Amino acid sequence: MYFPAHAQSVIKTLSVNDPAGIVLDPKGNAYIVETGKNRILEFNNNGTLIRTWGTSGSGPGQFNNPIGITLDYARGYVYVTDTGNDRVQKFTRDGKFVTMWGSSGSGPGQFKTPIGIDEDESKQNVYVTDIGNNLVERFSSNGLFAGQWGSLGSGDGQFANPGRVAVDPAGNLFVADFGNNRIQKFDENGKFLMTWGSLGSNNGQFYNPTGMTVAFPQGNVYVADTGNSRIQEFTNDGKFINKWPINTPTGAIDNIDIDVNSKGIIYLADRAADKVLVISP
Repeated sequence: MYFPAHAQSVIKTLSVNDPAGIVLDPKGNAYIVETGKNRILEFNNNGTLIRTWGTSGSGPGQFNNPIGITLDYARGYVYVTDTGNDRVQKFTRDGKFVTMWGSSGSGPGQFKTPIGIDEDESKQNVYVTDIGNNLVERFSSNGLFAGQWGSLGSGDGQFANPGRVAVDPAGNLFVADFGNNRIQKFDENGKFLMTWGSLGSNNGQFYNPTGMTVAFPQGNVYVADTGNSRIQEFTNDGKFINKWPINTPTGAIDNIDIDVNSKGIIYLADRAADKVLVISP
């Protein structure tokens, strides 16, 4: 059991073999990428497992070390970064395969280790972060390549292992720039807007930020600051609001993804302990 700030803050834990990605639907159901078993799990808001899909492999509906996941809330589709197969797969909400796109490489629409994924609800743009190529790619909801930006570096719009990506209510997107210990904000076309963060443990600083999400409707940004064993919350323009320390008896922690529901309840995937923590605000 973990104790973020106070023991009573933990509502429940979900046992998952190597959880890597998590997203919540409007009903409070949690879709979790169980990387260790190459499948997707769906839990209801009481923590009961109600559905699984996926097996190991490279065929449609199969996975090789999947990591990222997101939902098209209005239309009910689920998108998964099938990382080991260098592709994205699209499913219905109940796990039926729809389509997939991508291949290994550095060209348009190709990937070298895709990690993060999110969708713009209004325009149905799908954004994918590609660690191996240090860029963000944009697609239509059916996988049509629409553009990309980024390169290796520490300047504005450059990345050093970009991890998660999250879209806010206005269609802007945030990227957890893991290697540069910062968050970058862009418009939907990849125009750089702002950045915040640096290496450290003070408020607003990071040590290997990995998981990230934007809470609706206010647009606050939550970051799993893995190296500092905490979660940080910011306004949409990067002003520090709050933080939650996450402690374990062994000190081992790998907070790889995070999501927040409309009530402010935090779901945190921790690969190091094969658990998903459900944390009260």
